[in-house]
Amino acid sequence: MSRLTADSLEGIWAGVPLPWDEEYQFEEDVYARDIQRTIAAGVHGIYTTGSTGEFYALEFQEFCQMVDIEVGLCGPAGMPLQIGCNADNTAKVIRMLEYVASKPEVDAAQVVVPYWMELNDRELVQYFQDLHNACPDLPLVQYNGPRAKRFLHGDDYLRILEVAPNLIGVKYTTADVHFGHLQEDIRQTPQLSYFVGEGLLVSAMQLGARGCYSSLVLTNPDFMLEMYELAQTGRWNEAVTMQQRAAQFFVESEQFIAERGEGDCDPVYDKGLAVAAGYFLEHQRCRPPYIGWSDETVAALRTWLEERYPELIYREQ
Repeated sequence: MSRLTADSLEGIWAGVPLPWDEEYQFEEDVYARDIQRTIAAGVHGIYTTGSTGEFYALEFQEFCQMVDIEVGLCGPAGMPLQIGCNADNTAKVIRMLEYVASKPEVDAAQVVVPYWMELNDRELVQYFQDLHNACPDLPLVQYNGPRAKRFLHGDDYLRILEVAPNLIGVKYTTADVHFGHLQEDIRQTPQLSYFVGEGLLVSAMQLGARGCYSSLVLTNPDFMLEMYELAQTGRWNEAVTMQQRAAQFFVESEQFIAERGEGDCDPVYDKGLAVAAGYFLEHQRCRPPYIGWSDETVAALRTWLEERYPELIYREQ
């Protein structure tokens, strides 16, 4: 399998959560089952260890175990694969990049900008130059989010591309807040593939965005795949109607969870939602200090989904 390029990086990619047993140990067999289900769902790609994938919670040995499972399943299936190589310093990131670069089944790596203290321009450019120098042939996708303290834009990417030409794409989170910048960023850097969230996917595709790293795909994958197909084929009115439905769902579901007084950080919300929708069958627990939803909340959300959003319930084929 050839590595990804900006031209081939597109579609609906699923970020698969990590399952933990009652002792908060990585459940490899359960994870493999979840990967197999996601491959069978026909998504356009699988990526790991972003926020939903609890990258911050993994020891390096566990990271390698996770990569090996992905490689062993996605490679033979011809499923495009991105591995999140994220940490709070350059050396840790490079250690992960070097491991995944040795796996031809890995098509790209997704990286965050170190997030504890904000990087200045000099540090930002040096960071990406160091990553490129370590693994020049491994394509990179930058996970652009507010937790890194600094949200990157087109001018930043032009500087980065001078030292890291292996940068092929951007996960452009919170596009609703930065939507006014998105069009200009795409215009400045047409050589990059931009991905946005579900609630603005269709609108962003009209500006030139290429796809979505999706948590909603882990409810009923057909919903997101249909929305993307409608937009890809220019059936904009139908696609926008589905986008509005997705955006409405996120607003209402967040209100539902807030009223129950439980957490809503990415892994807690995404994993609990996938279990409530019936897509994943394991428990919704997250590694401490974050706490997954209670069984009662998952059951209540399931009932709420059946009443309000039945199209997001997973139906076994």
